Amino acid sequence: MLLKDAGKYLYSFTKRYSAKCCIGFSYGLSFPLTLVVLDLWLKDSGVSNAIIGIFSIFHWPFIFKFMWGVLIENYDIPYLTQKVGRDRSWIIIGHLILLVGIIGMAHSDPSSHLPELIFFTSLTALGDGCKDVALYPYQISKMNSSQLGYVAGVVGFGHRIGTIVTKVSTLYLASIFNWKIAYLVAALSISLLLILILSIQPPKKRRKNNEGSRISVHDSIKRSLIIPFKKIIKMKHGPHVLSVLILYKSADFMMQKMSRPFLLEIGFSKIEIANIVQLYGTAAVIVGGLVSSHFIRKVGIANAMFYFGICHAISFFSYLIFIKTGAVFLSLGLVTLYEAFTGGCVTTAFLAFLYTKCKTGSLYALFWALHEISGILFMGSSGIIVDSVGWKLYFILISLIYMTILGGLYIILRRITL
Repeated sequence: MLLKDAGKYLYSFTKRYSAKCCIGFSYGLSFPLTLVVLDLWLKDSGVSNAIIGIFSIFHWPFIFKFMWGVLIENYDIPYLTQKVGRDRSWIIIGHLILLVGIIGMAHSDPSSHLPELIFFTSLTALGDGCKDVALYPYQISKMNSSQLGYVAGVVGFGHRIGTIVTKVSTLYLASIFNWKIAYLVAALSISLLLILILSIQPPKKRRKNNEGSRISVHDSIKRSLIIPFKKIIKMKHGPHVLSVLILYKSADFMMQKMSRPFLLEIGFSKIEIANIVQLYGTAAVIVGGLVSSHFIRKVGIANAMFYFGICHAISFFSYLIFIKTGAVFLSLGLVTLYEAFTGGCVTTAFLAFLYTKCKTGSLYALFWALHEISGILFMGSSGIIVDSVGWKLYFILISLIYMTILGGLYIILRRITL
């Protein structure tokens, strides 16, 4: 009887959340190609830490996806919208831009064609941002307040599965063949995923498809950009919300940017990083995300964000082990599992917080833009800091600074999440 009830619950849970998991998978499959995987490619090609950090700036089209959101929320694609609807038509366009960018990156050599790689990286980020905004209504449809943690966990689960597929496959293919083949295979995977996404039932239409042919540019900007921005400014505790968006994952951005180049620098191979950091690390992130979903419901978002953040800050100190021991495989496994588990908890808690503040795709895109602009600044400065102070002091500084930031944010979170 118990097994039968458990089976029914599992079936009901899977039926309710499988589409959201697929959306998260789509996010994760493409996102690493312009950041984490690209960082390893640049490092493998002999590019300096400072340039790797600065390269984050060329991810800007993804950051400013709220601008593309104005088009996505208000305008139709000629012919295509009549055939498949506005949401699906923009999903298709976003994927097409994304695929052109990835294929272009595959044919660009960092050692001899860096400007070309910069252009196609930005184009890939543009397509990725368009796709994300178009898919956001799928993510929040049919969701109530009691499901915040679960939806965040399931979307995060799909996202991490997507990242593990991309990171591991590209590293293996780059080691066996080359980076060009790795990126071309990634483009093929994304094109196949598009077919699956188009099979998902779109959310209920908020306006008629042909409305986009009548609305003026001024009205579309006002509706999707100016009004949401005013809502942020005028909302209760608006400045406090902005401080959380900007600072909560600041140290995590800096660690994600520099940890992989650091591991390559001290002697770990691409295959070892693929096996431990990307494969087992991503599995630990998934477990952390799912476990944290239940914890968030029990203790609340504010407490969860604070406790998870402190645990994650401690994980940054663990990289000091490698300064002492060098490339020890067992140490890499232990450090990765702890950092990844706490990182999954932090990301899920942050996403649940974001759900409480965003109700539309444009507002969500604007919030993410503010969050990721700060991330670009943190990541862009990370390589310069490493080259200035060295790895040891870098890990110590960001750990201590992050703990201090969390103390201040906890007071704010208690006020704005009650």
